[in-house]
Amino acid sequence: MPGRYTSKIRAKRIELHYFKRLYPFRRFKLILTLAIPAVAAAWLLVMAARGDQRLYTSGPVSTRHAMFNVQCAQCHLPGRATAGQTAAPTNGYWLKVSDHACLKCHDGSLHHDAQTFTSTCVTCHVEHKGHVELAGMSDRHCTQCHADLKTKNGKPTVYSRNIDRFPTRHPEFAVSVKDGERTVRVRLDDKAHLVDTAEVCLDHQKHLKPALVRPDAPWYRPGMKGVVDTPKGLQLGCTFCHQADGQQAYMTPISYAKHCAMCHPLEFDRRKFKGAVVPHDKPGIVHAFLRTRYAEAPEGEQPPPAAAAQKKTDEEESQPRRRLGARDEPAEEEQPRARLGGRAPSEPQEKPKAKSVQDVEASLFFKDKDKQLTNPCLLCHTLMAPGNPQAAVRCSETNRQEPRVVDQAVNTVRAALKGERGDNLPEVTATGIPSRWLPHSRFDHGAHRPLACTECHPAAKSTETKDVLLPSSASCRECHRGVAGARSGCVECHLYHDPIRTRDLNGPLTIRQFVTGAGPSDTVAATTTGVSGAR
Repeated sequence: MPGRYTSKIRAKRIELHYFKRLYPFRRFKLILTLAIPAVAAAWLLVMAARGDQRLYTSGPVSTRHAMFNVQCAQCHLPGRATAGQTAAPTNGYWLKVSDHACLKCHDGSLHHDAQTFTSTCVTCHVEHKGHVELAGMSDRHCTQCHADLKTKNGKPTVYSRNIDRFPTRHPEFAVSVKDGERTVRVRLDDKAHLVDTAEVCLDHQKHLKPALVRPDAPWYRPGMKGVVDTPKGLQLGCTFCHQADGQQAYMTPISYAKHCAMCHPLEFDRRKFKGAVVPHDKPGIVHAFLRTRYAEAPEGEQPPPAAAAQKKTDEEESQPRRRLGARDEPAEEEQPRARLGGRAPSEPQEKPKAKSVQDVEASLFFKDKDKQLTNPCLLCHTLMAPGNPQAAVRCSETNRQEPRVVDQAVNTVRAALKGERGDNLPEVTATGIPSRWLPHSRFDHGAHRPLACTECHPAAKSTETKDVLLPSSASCRECHRGVAGARSGCVECHLYHDPIRTRDLNGPLTIRQFVTGAGPSDTVAATTTGVSGAR
């Protein structure tokens, strides 16, 4: 019937207190609502009782800090109170990482004495961002100062004051060059003042010529590293002398014994001491060695033929260090007599005059008149009278100057040597070869292995030691050009902390202190003054 079931009548059928009764589904929701927080609270209590802090971490730590991943108290410690400040709060849950926590293990040396402000460790080294390198930060951390560099108290600086980014605004690389008694910094594009002042003579071009190495050279072995087989013959490669260190970052120093002796032996008297060489050392040691050898073998004495025959093989193996490509010279008795003054074979041969220690020293230190030596000292080194730099004969004079000029320099040194200790021995000037050309940056040769050495170092065109064979910044920008090329961030080449002031290898912690974080309060007192972060 119309009007029988009105909305008012229908509303009376609805139970107004239905929500007070627990139906199965509502009962289950209530149980979950109460049980889940209770279980979570119980879990927190159990983990706290066990000392397990894994549930508090906000993300994984870096790989090098993995052992402290669940030890929050290792890093989240109260900061050390400084002069005029109160101690930090002791509620560990809300503590931020302080420099004091980092300096327990790391040394945080200054960036520079004249820096205008000091950053905290966590400004650059951010944790809980994944297993990444902690020092992999953006250029913003560097350009905030170096884009408009200012120094404390207005002190002058030798560094560029406006450096934005490497691909766009970075000065040319600079190297240290000696200018008399002082050392100056010279940019690679300053060709007028860019000179390698090392006291040694080396012709890179000559050493890189094809067919310089003979296949029958005693020291050569097929497939040996550093020797390249080219269509024109065997050629020395750059890595024959320039060998990387254990980390393949830098090159180890050149050593005569490792890199030069096999091609340039210091033989001194082939007639009397076949295959014998003098030590590559100070002239005093060379003099003592020669005096001993000649004293043990009196004038005119020759090794017994039988003994020489028995030791022939040993002598041949002891002579692999000789000139590149040098042929075996015929024995003295096998050489044509016409070579000795043009006498007929039937004429009696004049016995060669025996050499003395003084004759050998003169040949080694100054000149090689009879061409019996492969490498006298003046081929590579500068010799001078003891304590008299003005009386010196440089190796370049023997290669670049007229013989008359060389003779004058030699005579000057010999005249200055008279009366000096009674042995007339010169001094070998220290070579002064730099171990690091760019000390304010770091480099990794291993990462650049796909490139040929001569792509960055123009050694094939260098004929003099004064040539500085370093790549310019333009050469580096061909690859390191930002987004479209290899990485070009500041931290790729530069370190923030001063490496000279790093902590001594004898650290301050015991194993227990290191693992548990316990230790005396003054453990790092010596390293927390004026620090800026952790390495």
